[in-house]
Amino acid sequence: MRFLDWIDRGIHGIGVVTAWLTVVSIAAYGALQMLDRKLQLGVSSYLPDLSTSLLFILIFLTFGYTYLRDGHVRVDVLRRHWSARRIAWIELIGGLFVLLPLAAILTYYGWDGLMRTTKYAETQLWAQRIAGVIGPILLALAGMIVALRNIAFLTGRRAQGAPEQASGLHNGE
Repeated sequence: MRFLDWIDRGIHGIGVVTAWLTVVSIAAYGALQMLDRKLQLGVSSYLPDLSTSLLFILIFLTFGYTYLRDGHVRVDVLRRHWSARRIAWIELIGGLFVLLPLAAILTYYGWDGLMRTTKYAETQLWAQRIAGVIGPILLALAGMIVALRNIAFLTGRRAQGAPEQASGLHNGE
């Protein structure tokens, strides 16, 4: 479990650093675009593409972080009435049969895109393609962490299932 916690902290660190760097940069580029429109500096044509690239990087590199923190969108109409064990089983099955295969597919196509980028390398495109490989790998690691933590919960070696929720839905009821 300590190794899983170590990987969790790594995914958390990557997610937080990525979020701060990209969100602040996107805001700065937005402000620069507004200044450019007023002062006609001539840099506006590059900024929308750069902001789009940063948004792509933000989304892909924070998939794993969001999943570990249970920050993805859910419809909790039924789930809020379920026991922690049922939720753990659903998370385990969904992680193994949906999330991990999806992450593998995204990694495969991300790697293919990255290899094709070597023919026409623009820095911004390289950054997107690298995020397109690393992001799904981080998501797969997060999925494995959640699966292993749920197995530990279901076998009684852990007090609560995963991903852990701040609202207390997954507190071992």
